[in-house]
This record gives sequence, C-alpha cells and structure tokens, in this order.
Amino acid sequence: MVSISKRCLKSAVAIVILSISCIPLSFAGWEVTWIDRFDGSSVDLDNWTPQIQANYNNEVQCYTDDDSTAQQNYDASDGTLKIIARRQNISCPGLGGENKSWTSGRLNSKDKAEFLYGRIEARIRFSDLRGGTWPAFWMLENRIAENPFKGDNDTANWPNPGAGEIDVWEWFSNDGDSYITNFFNVGNCGSEVRVSYPGGAPDVQSFHTYAIEWTADNIKFFFNDDVVAEQDLSNCAQYEEPMFILLNVAMGGNLGGVIDPQLNNATMEVDYVAHCVQSDVSEFQRCDENTPLIIDEDNDGVKTDLDQCPNTPEDTIVDQNGCKLVTEPQTVAPDPQISAQQVISLFSDSYSDIVNIDYNPDWQQSTQVTQIEIAGNNVLKYAGLNYQGTDFADNKQDVTTMDNVHLDYWTYNATNLKFFLVSPGPKETPFIIDVQQQSWQSIVIPLSTFSNVDLTDIFQLKVEGNGTVYLDNIYFSSNVVTVSDTDMDGVEDNSDQCADTPAGVQVDNTGCAIEINVAPTVSLLVTQGGVSVTSVSTDAGVVTIQASVLDDNQGDTHTYIWSVSDVSSFEDNGDSINFDTSGLENTQISISVQASDNAQPSLSGESSIIILVAALPDPVVAIPNPIEQITPDNDSGGGSVNLFLLLGLMLLHSSRQLFTAAKA
Repeated sequence: MVSISKRCLKSAVAIVILSISCIPLSFAGWEVTWIDRFDGSSVDLDNWTPQIQANYNNEVQCYTDDDSTAQQNYDASDGTLKIIARRQNISCPGLGGENKSWTSGRLNSKDKAEFLYGRIEARIRFSDLRGGTWPAFWMLENRIAENPFKGDNDTANWPNPGAGEIDVWEWFSNDGDSYITNFFNVGNCGSEVRVSYPGGAPDVQSFHTYAIEWTADNIKFFFNDDVVAEQDLSNCAQYEEPMFILLNVAMGGNLGGVIDPQLNNATMEVDYVAHCVQSDVSEFQRCDENTPLIIDEDNDGVKTDLDQCPNTPEDTIVDQNGCKLVTEPQTVAPDPQISAQQVISLFSDSYSDIVNIDYNPDWQQSTQVTQIEIAGNNVLKYAGLNYQGTDFADNKQDVTTMDNVHLDYWTYNATNLKFFLVSPGPKETPFIIDVQQQSWQSIVIPLSTFSNVDLTDIFQLKVEGNGTVYLDNIYFSSNVVTVSDTDMDGVEDNSDQCADTPAGVQVDNTGCAIEINVAPTVSLLVTQGGVSVTSVSTDAGVVTIQASVLDDNQGDTHTYIWSVSDVSSFEDNGDSINFDTSGLENTQISISVQASDNAQPSLSGESSIIILVAALPDPVVAIPNPIEQITPDNDSGGGSVNLFLLLGLMLLHSSRQLFTAAKA
C-alpha cells in the first residue's frame, strides 16, 4: 500500500505511503513528491517537529525549538536551514529542567512526511572541524515510540520492527576523514560502511549531496553522483514500512566524544531535503530543486495518470493507487463451513475453542496483541508484528487425526508472513504465506508441510512477519467432510453457483467472487429547448445539463455534486440541472459534476464542460412605415414606390429572423 506526500512545495502536508517496489521497465529518472527548500524565514512546522524531548547516547546538549532569539538553534535564511549547536548552560525545558551545557536542534518529519521506498536526498555542509560534534541526516521507521505521537500504533521500541534505523550521513569530528552509513535493526540486516572523503575532513565544510535509493530488496547510498555502499534487503524483516527523516547536531556522547574546549558553536547547513519516485518520463538522476514535480492534481502523492481515486480529500492517507488506505477490515472473515465434529479450534467464534490457551505469552516480542470486535465477531490483532506466539502447553493437542491447519488473515501493510506449528524441543517448521493485502485471505495448510514437528504433541503456534495483521478462524480440520465443497470456497456444491473458484478468492453465499468496486465514469449533455447544443442563447429558454454514468458495478447507485460558475441559481435534479439563461451577461459558463457510487469504499468520477453564451444582436431602429407617409393623392408612381418599400421591409424582417435563428 502507500499511509504518500501531499506537500510538494510549501502547501499543506499529509502522510502518504509512496512505493516503487515494482520498477517500471522504462524507468528513466526521478520526479519529486516532497521537498523542503528552506526558502522561508523559519522552520516549516508543516514539515518538521523540533524534538525537544530527545536525550540519548550520553550526549550533553539540550534540544530546543528556538528559531527566533539571539541564541537560536535554527536559522532559516538565504535559502538554507542552519542547525546551530551553542555552548551555554541551560535548565532544559524538554527534559524536565535537567541541566545541560549545550543547546542544539533536532528536527523530525514523523507524522508529517513519511516515505516508503524511492530516492531521499539532502545537500549538506558542516562548519567546524574541532572535536565533539556529531551531526546526522538519518531515518527511523514510523511506529517508533517517540514524539510526536499520532496514536497510530507508535509503540515500537528501537530497533525493533517498526522502529528500525538507517543512517544516510553521520559524521563526527573526532574521526572526520570519513562519514558513516549504517543500519540498526533486530535482524542484523545491513551493516556499517565508512565512506572516506577524497580530501579528508575538510571536505565536510563544502556542500555535498547525500542520498539513498531504496526498494523492498535493496538500498544504495550515494555521495554526490557515486554509489558508495549497497545493501541487500531481500531477507530483511524490516524497512518495508514508512520511515521519516531526521536532521540534528548532537554534542559529545558515545560517538561525538570529547568536546574541544575552544569550540563554542558549530553549524550544520542544509540546502534542501527531498523525496522522489521513479519516473518513465523524467531524465533527472538526482532528487533536488531542479527535479520536476510529479503531476498530482489532488496532491495525495500519487501521479494523476496512475490515481484511481481522484479528488482525494486533504489529509487522507492513501495507498499506491491514490485511494483511501483502509487500515482495519470492514467485514468479518468468511464463516467456516466445516462441521464442528471435524475441527479442533484454537480461535474462532464459529466453534468452541480449546481451554487453557494463551494468545499473548511473554516471548520478549515487540508485537502488540489485542482482541477487537468487528461486526460482532472477535478478531486477534497483531500490531507492529515481529513475531508472536500462541501457547497451550497445559493442553497439548494430538492432531494426527486432522489433515490441515486453517487461518484467515487481513492486513493493509504486512509484506511477509510465516506460520509455524511447534512441538516440544522446540521443533518447528515455517509455512511461508504469499501475502495479499486489503481483503480477508483464507489459508489451508496441509499438516504434512510440518515434516519435523511431532503432530502428537503440538503445544504452540508462532507467526513471524511485519506490519499489522488481523487473524481469525485458527483451527485444525479433517478432510473427512460431511458436505461436498469441491473448490473449497466454503460454499457447498449444491448451493455453489460459481464452481471452481480459485483458492483464496473471497466469495459470497452463492460461491461467486465478491465484485471489486470500479470507479464510475460520467459524461454531460447540454440541451436548450429540447435540442442538443454546444452554445446557448439568452433568449431561447431553459438549459438542461444531463449527467450520464457508466458503471461496471451494475448494482451501484450514484449521488451527484454539481458546480456551476457564473449562474446565479439553478435547479438541482440529482443527475441533471436546469437554469434560465435570460439576463446572463457572461460569455461562457463552467459546469462540473462528481458522481459517487454507494460501494465501500465509495469511488467517484468527474466530468466538466464550458458552455459558450451567444450575445443578442444590436437593437433594430424602428423605421416609419413608408406606406403611411405616401398620400393617396400622389398619382405619380406612388403605387410602385409603395410596392418597393413593402418588399424592402419584408426582406429586412426575413434577415432578422435568420439572424435570430443563427444565434439560437
């Protein structure tokens, strides 16, 4: 999926998930989705949060939010951001009054600009080479339990899944001839790489670009235009969910070391920070102030030509298709169709579960386990999954009379899942699940899969993976069925109207695949006086605009929202509008309509039209009737004159009628 950025320049920001895990075959370069050029006069708080509560690694500074006093730690001026560390004693407000000997700045983009995959780049220099400084440009996974807290499962502790770290550029003056790229995570994927500066430590005083290019399986680190490190992420359980950016200057501590007594201040200067996605049209190989912006008409972070849900409201979290990201199942898992006599149930409202079962044993996992209710049905929720057990050691199960183990799962962001049966030893074998997102998936695993597990003595289940996962209907089952369900879709053959449904497809109570909602399309027809027109006249009566909708989902009904410019009032009839043109003074009218279906989630289509308004001709000056001006006593050709005048008037009247018709 793609929480994607709604802020490309200085407009309002929303959180988005931007994914380029599927690389276009015609990939040419990059397009910007989000950039801060630091061209204002202060830190843009729509992009950044000053993290004043941070206190790590035995560092000596107090982080502040000061960007305005004489002792400011942030200075946005002349198109760059300066983060300034200053030697000064302070009772630190963010740390409950703790005494500190330095102040400095630490900004993060958490809950404001978060990214999944793409190119992330900054142009940076540092002012001073004396010992004790520790500036960094780095990233953290967005579920870490650090400020700001958005309330969306921000409970993971560093460096567990959901709270892993990537250091793009980390430099410390006590060993300044190189800088560090590094990883911190529980899986030990990635490693530290020290990149040497060509000119040694003085190089840090000049501007350089530091960047990463990141996919689900790989990450490259760049110094200017050169790849200086590369890491394989294909077997890494982390770095497959959104991350946010941090910029800070630490002082002393574990890595900064001894501070030079002559050092009183030090500055990290940042020219820009940007995020880009791959493009098949752009040739730009960097992600900077010259890189073109994506065309994103609703500012949801998804290119307009790929956006399946245009006009997304502000602050909506969207997926990679530009549609609202659904983070919790809206329906229950399919009801099991196997009789209770053929089942040993561990978790299901459809059966009686075994007793003495613990759904959240303390295995030092970071997963947060809760039971929630969806439409009256109990569901297990694993938030921030790394691994999670289910223990029934006080009620071990002999499942040799069973043939399968079954579970239903739903996720919006998990990308890898493994399921284990465990017998004492422990003996365990993983089953790798091909993860599908945004719908309930029913998994039936033959017990023969677990070849080295003692099926007479099963006492635990285990799930490994990432993201947030919902589970239901976990049970062992026998193939000795009392009903016939050839395609195993949960609907008996004698009621199944769609035989041979593929495995894993969600079906309704007739055994047919549940229809996927498709956005409607809408077109407009303009009539005046019952005639189709492309322009209207101010003296030809009422104008009707009719909306026609095409929808692949035949059962959908639609609602309409009309927008009409330069018309004082109109009659809204749902799928059509009427208005009177008399008195209009404008030369054109702009009309648009949005038609939304009644599905979940609701999708919509739009159409717009510009109607030209024809002007009335100039008024005709009344000419006295020449017949009345000729006296009856005039015998000298008066009859011929009258005839010619009459013919002229008739021609004038006919031409006026033709002009009026042409205007209509």
